[in-house]
Formats: sequence, structure tokens, C-alpha cells
Amino acid sequence: MNADASVCEVGHERQMHGSSARFWLEAQRKAFEASFAGSPITEVLDLIIIATTTAMGAGARSLFYFEGDATGGGDGIEDAAILRFPVISRDGQRLATYVVSPPVMRELTGDEVSGIELMAHTAALIMSRDAEERTHIETRNELQTELDDAELLRQLSLELADQKDENSLYRKLVAAAAKIMKSDVCTVQIFHPERGPAGELQMLASVGLNEEDVKYWQWVKGDSGCTCGEVLRTGRRAIAEDVANCEFMAGTHDRDVLLAGGIRAGQSTPLVNRDGRLVGMISTHWGELHRPTERQLRMLDLIARPAADLIERRRAADTQRLLMNELNHRVKNTLAVVQAMAQRTFAKTSDPREFSRSFGGRVQSLARTHELLSVKGWQAADLHDLVRAEVLSGFGLEARLVVDGPSVPLDPQMALHVAMVVHEMTTNAIKYGALSVAVGTVRLAWWVSDDRLEMRWTEMGGPSVSAAHKSGFGSTLITQSAKGMGGEAVMTSRPEGVTWTVSLPYAYGKKERLPVKAPDAAPGGSRVSASDLRGKRVLVVEDEPLIGLDIVAALEDVGATVTGPAATIDEACSLIERGSFDAALVDANLHGQPVGRVAESLAQRGVPFAFATGYDRDGLPQGFKDILILRKPSSSEQIISIVTRLLPSR
Repeated sequence: MNADASVCEVGHERQMHGSSARFWLEAQRKAFEASFAGSPITEVLDLIIIATTTAMGAGARSLFYFEGDATGGGDGIEDAAILRFPVISRDGQRLATYVVSPPVMRELTGDEVSGIELMAHTAALIMSRDAEERTHIETRNELQTELDDAELLRQLSLELADQKDENSLYRKLVAAAAKIMKSDVCTVQIFHPERGPAGELQMLASVGLNEEDVKYWQWVKGDSGCTCGEVLRTGRRAIAEDVANCEFMAGTHDRDVLLAGGIRAGQSTPLVNRDGRLVGMISTHWGELHRPTERQLRMLDLIARPAADLIERRRAADTQRLLMNELNHRVKNTLAVVQAMAQRTFAKTSDPREFSRSFGGRVQSLARTHELLSVKGWQAADLHDLVRAEVLSGFGLEARLVVDGPSVPLDPQMALHVAMVVHEMTTNAIKYGALSVAVGTVRLAWWVSDDRLEMRWTEMGGPSVSAAHKSGFGSTLITQSAKGMGGEAVMTSRPEGVTWTVSLPYAYGKKERLPVKAPDAAPGGSRVSASDLRGKRVLVVEDEPLIGLDIVAALEDVGATVTGPAATIDEACSLIERGSFDAALVDANLHGQPVGRVAESLAQRGVPFAFATGYDRDGLPQGFKDILILRKPSSSEQIISIVTRLLPSR
């Protein structure tokens, strides 16, 4: 381009000529080079300002204004002496205003106006490019963050699946959540629904808390003034953008503790299992006012799924430990029974062959019942199947035994006891009674009446039984087994044969119970149904962990809000004093101690309750012998039925 060439930039109608054009184009070139070299936008704009003031002479000033703030050099310009040039992007967006003040009160020449317009246009191009680069960098950073977080979640999922150190997994979980949420503190907790009316949260791991705060937040109750407490009350995620002014924290001691610990914002997300039940909580907190982004909350929800699974795995392990303890107890108990069998059988005979026959028969009887229960998953055995396995299969007496009775399911403990009773009756009949002669027969009949299983063993065509045989070890086993079940067995000797009458407590599947003394029960109307347990507050008092868990699970499955199981009298009384309940189910004996104090505390507060017991009413506290009884062991249906009956009529 020669010295006389004219220059007309896009968007400018004015033309520049000669040296003036070269000056402004050189200024434009320097600004572009600085921008392409990565200089800060303020330095690039300073080059434009310097070029403008140089062209107009000493004393000239210029500024770029962005929404009222000046950028660039200069001490400010009086309104009376300024010219304003809009800085417009290609898409018509106003980016800034280029304000120019000549050194003296004069009009600008045409070349000066064209040059300044060129500088404004150059600034627009550079600003647009800078904004695009910033957007590109932000997008790239966001994508990189997404990739980093996705990889973090992938690694966490692999570790949750493979690693066996549970505590280490919890620590990695809170570290990952804190990184994704960019929080200063993160905690993960397990929910204990049995602790208090609203349950309690127990901390499993944390990051960012000092030792004192860890101790303070180890347990969080439903009435807590923190975000965790709000989740327990509402069932939804709770966010406190400003702890100091958070409505649900107002006036609480927990808010003061948070502020004293430097916490200014926080959120808590409920952890629910695949059935939708609350199992824990994951919380993050910040040292400044903050609201997590929707993206962060979505990523946290992705962490919440494996976190809930991990806590469920812990619960399953706890349940498995309880089951293993129960199995250990059952095995030891079985060995103790076998040992007692051996000792008592040996004490009654010195003949090795007789000992082998008697002892072996009892062990085989025990084995047959165990096998029958194993086939049924240790849930229940029908009395018909038990008799068939014990008498017909065990002794081959199909032609000489008449069986008459309905289908009666027996729980495992009762099945073992009844099998022993039937085995000893059969053995005695073979040795001394009707089955010891060719013409003798036996009729075994049973029926259920008034929560009792009644059995009658009648021998016909046999010899008279001597007094010695009446008091033998087999007869002792029959009477003691019945007594151990809370029942009784009585033998009657008649000329035509022996008769055993056995009466045992029976509660399996029974719906009707004795009337309950329930305060304030409304007369008339229909009874409540199991669905009406939803939301009802039920206290469970039980010292056997597995039984307590079964009762809690049965009631929670129909929507009841369960507190407990309380395992001691003091714990139960404390819960009663602090809580409010619609009904209670109380073990009649806690670690060998009567529960009169618990019953009195419930009665004073008008809480209807029932006893869970394997004893007769004689074992109940004085003054409460007419209270409804749930016979142990009991099914889920029985538990639900009895608690439903405790509630007032509609």
C-alpha cells in the first residue's frame, strides 16, 4: 500500500490517507500481535489507548468503560470534553464504550475520527476473541472436570466392589465426595432406625473435622438443628446456603457449634437402599456461604448409590454375624442335648448294646427332624410330616399306627421338642407297651384349641405297664420336653394300654387372642387393619438381638415407626420417658430380670402393650397378668396382628 492509498475498514465510512493510515494500521498490528501472544486484555487495550493519545498529542486522554468501570490508563475525563465511540461485536453486542478527550477544545480531524473508530473496532475484535477463548477454556476445564470426576467415580466403584477393608472404603468415599463437591468437610453416616422416635445417625467416616467435632457429631438425632436432622424430619435433601441465617437451624445449639467450627454452609443427602428405605446420610460443608451446583448434586447422587450399597453390605454383614451366632448357639445347644442324651442313657443301662440302641435311636430322631427342617428352610415343619418321618419311616409302623389330626405347622424349636416326645412314646410302646405285642395298635390324635396344641397318644391291646417303666428315662424325657415348651404331659395307665395326654402352648398363625387391657380404646366400630400401622410409633423391648431385628423388620415392612429393640430395663424406661408411642411389645423377661418397671411406666403413660414370652401367665409381672401375650417364637403375621389389636378401634 503506497503513501497516498486510502484505507476503509469494515464498518467505517470515513477514510484515512497517507502517514495517518500507516500510523493507525501499525497501532492495530501491535494490538493484534499482543493479543495473539497471550497478553492480558488490559495490556492490549493500553496499547490502543497509547496509540490514540499519541495521535492526538500531549494532554489527550482516553478510557474504555465496561458497565460503568474504567479499564486502561487515565485519571478520568470530564463529560464536557469527551467523545464516545461504541465498541460493537460482529453480532451487534455492545461490549464497551471508548471514551476520548482531545488535549484542547477542538474538533477532531477526519483522519483522527477514522483512526479512533478503527481502534474501537480493533478493540471489539480483540475483546470478542478474548471472550471466546475464555469460554473455550472454561468449557475445556468443565469437560476435564467431568472426566476427572467420572474417573474418580469409576475408581471408587471398583474399590467398593473389590476392597475388603470397610473403614478404608468409607474414608475414600468421603474424600471423593469432598473433591467433587469442592467442600471443606464431608461425612458419611449409617442410620439406626431403632434409636429414638426418628432414629439416629452414626458417623462412619469424615474428612475436614477436628477431633472435638468428630466426637460432637458422632451421633445425630432427629431433632438436631443441622442439615442431617432436617433430612430425618423431611426425608429430602437439605441445603443450608447460609448457616447463620438458615430457618430450620435458627436458635439451635447445633447451629452455634457449626459456626464456631468455621462452617458457613452445608448440605445433607439421604442414602436409600434399593427398596427406598433410608440407610444413611452423606453431608458436605463449606467454610464460606455456598450453594452447590446442580451438576455437583447430580455427581453426589452418583456417589450416593454405591454408598448406600456399602452400608447395606455392612448391615447384611451384621445380620450374618447374628445368624452365625444363632447357628453357633443352635449347634452348641444340639451338642448339649446329645451329651445329655448320652449321659442319661448310659446312667440307665450298663449293657453296651442297649445303650447303643437307645442312644442311637434318639440321635437318629434328632437327625430326622433336622433334615425335615432343613428341607423347609428352618421355617416350619408340619406335624403330619414330623410324625411320618419319626414313627412311620423311623420304625416302619404304618399298619399299626392310626394318625388323626389337622395340618399343624410347628416352628423349629417346637418341632424338635415334639419329635422327641413322639420318639420316646414310640420307643416305650415298642419296648413295653402295645407295640411290644403282635396285636397291639396305637392311635395318635391332635387338635388345636385356645392357643394350645393338644395331643393324645392311645395304646390298645398291649400289656400293663409296670411302675418302673412309668418312671423310666423315656417317660422323663417326655414330661421334661413338654415342660420345656411351657406345657405338660401326663401318662395314664389303663388295662388296655397306656395313654399320654400332652398339652402345649401353640401360637403359630393364630389370629385370635385374649382381650387386651388397652387404655382409652374406643368402643364399637371396626378394628384397625395392618395397613393402619403405617406411621404408628411402636416401642420394641427385646434382649435377644435376632428376635428383636425380626420384630422391627416385621413392623417396619407395614410402615410402622419402630423404636428399639431396647435390650435392658433401664434403656426401655429411658425411651418411654423421652418418647411418645402408640403401642409397645415387651419381652416378659430381660436377661433374667422381670419387666414390672417397664410395664408400670407404659401403663402410667397410657401406652397399650403386649408381652412377648414363651412362659405362661404365671411368669408375667404382678398386676399385668391379664395383658395380651405374643407366644414365642412368633411369625411376622402374628407380630403385626397383635400390635394391630393394641391400637384403638376406629
